[in-house]
Formats: sequence, C-alpha cells, structure tokens
Amino acid sequence: MHRTIAKILFISIVAIASCKTSKNTFSNEYIKLYPIGKNDKWGYVNEQGDLLIDYKFDKVTFYHGDRAAAKYRGKFGFINRNGEFIGKPEFDSIGYFTNQIANVTKGGKKLSIDRNGKKLDEGIIIANEGPGKLNSNPLDYFQVIDKQYVLNEKEFANEQRLDPISNFEISDFTFSEVIPFSSKSMIVRKGNKYGIYVLNSIGLKEIWVDEIVPLQIEKYRNYEANYAKFRKGNKWGIVSNSGHIEIEPEFYSIEQFTGRIYLVEYKPHHWGCISLSKRYYKDESE
Repeated sequence: MHRTIAKILFISIVAIASCKTSKNTFSNEYIKLYPIGKNDKWGYVNEQGDLLIDYKFDKVTFYHGDRAAAKYRGKFGFINRNGEFIGKPEFDSIGYFTNQIANVTKGGKKLSIDRNGKKLDEGIIIANEGPGKLNSNPLDYFQVIDKQYVLNEKEFANEQRLDPISNFEISDFTFSEVIPFSSKSMIVRKGNKYGIYVLNSIGLKEIWVDEIVPLQIEKYRNYEANYAKFRKGNKWGIVSNSGHIEIEPEFYSIEQFTGRIYLVEYKPHHWGCISLSKRYYKDESE
C-alpha cells in the first residue's frame, strides 16, 4: 500500500516537472525590458537603462510574458528574454498577441499561432479592449460664427460664474479651431498657437504652444485621450487632458507605444522609452 502511494506521488512529481520544462509552456512573468533604438536598429534595456540586448533588430515590441516580437532582415518572429529567436523569423507581420496566442500574416494569409509557430484552429483572435469615454463634441459648447468657434451663452455664463473676478469677454473664448481631446477638454487654436479648454472648470489653460496632438490609439481616435504631446519649437513634451504639463518639451519626437509608456527620440536617431515618472534609457555620449 505504502509503495503504491509512493509510486503515485513520484509519477505526479515527474509529471509536474515535465510540464514546467515543456517548451510549449509560457511564462506569465513580466519581463521588464524596454525597447531602445539607435540609427534604425533596436535592442532592449532594463529599468536602470543598461543595454542587455544589443541593437540588432529592425523593429521590436514590448515583452508579453516571456516573449517579444521582433523583425530581422524583413521577417518577424518571437524572441526570448535573451533576444534569441524562437525558431526562424518567417512572418510578414505580427499583430495582437498574448502569452499564448498571436495573430500573424504570412504570404498574404492571416493566421493564429501559438508562440512556437504552430497554427491554431481558433482563427484570428480579436483583442477585447475597452476604449473608455467618448470625446467631447465642440459643437455642444461652441457656435460657429464667421468661421470662428465662439463659446455659447450657457458656457460663457458658466465661466463667469466660476471665476467672477476675471472680467471675461467673449473674445477670450473665441478660437480659430476646436479639436476634440477628451470627455472633459478640447484643444483650441488662436491664430497659430494652441491651448486647452477644460470643461466645468476655470476653462482656458493658456499654455499657447506650436502644436498639440492627442496620444491615443488610432482606432480609438473618437474616444478620449488622457495625454497629448505638445511642441514648442522643435521639441516635444507631454500635457494631460486637464492642461497640466507632465513632461517639459525636450524630445525631438514622441510616439505612443503601449499604455502609458512612450517612445521618445531623446537625441537625433536615438530612441528610448519613458513613462511620466521614469526613463528607460541612458543618454550615453557617443
């Protein structure tokens, strides 16, 4: 009896160990490596900005579990935490992927694969992402008079009520253009300068810069963005949808990468990642 129980326990332990070492399983561990680019080649740094995977890829993504997608010599594949390809890169593109499933294209065909490259029966998986709130509609707050956006009477009265000592005039809230930003704010233009108008607040944030562009996924452009990039001269920073400057303009370019992590060109042809509180690169001298 005791020998039978011991044998069962031994088989169970071996089975568990085999599952853990199977090449078909994937780690859910979040690998904290961040893309960094130089002269059109990409690698990865750790949270301290140390280069752990050299500049050798044409294009990369963030890690999901223990995999990232990377492009090398015109083809995409998956790399492990050491920057080594899992099989030969053979796909024309890699789109949405999780710890287990990826959408890819190959030879003009769309496929769903596991991350060892095995074709799956499920078909193309669609990411279930909630876009959030809709943008404000400028015409709910402004009327167009002689091609100018003029704050309507109701909203103008609200501005006077919120800040009675400012002696506002309607010209203070007359703009050449009004652009949706979020559910609570809009980007406004006077002449060739841009500011932010915040609803139900002391409205106009007069930062007056050369350009403001909401940072949001293109397919959700009708939904609110939490942040925008803004330009003064040839440098870009980040401002919130309430008009608060989060990062002063110091970058040559800013692009949204994933969530609230952004790709920034911190010097010509050198790219790194930032969040609003941290930088994942070192500005190394050449």
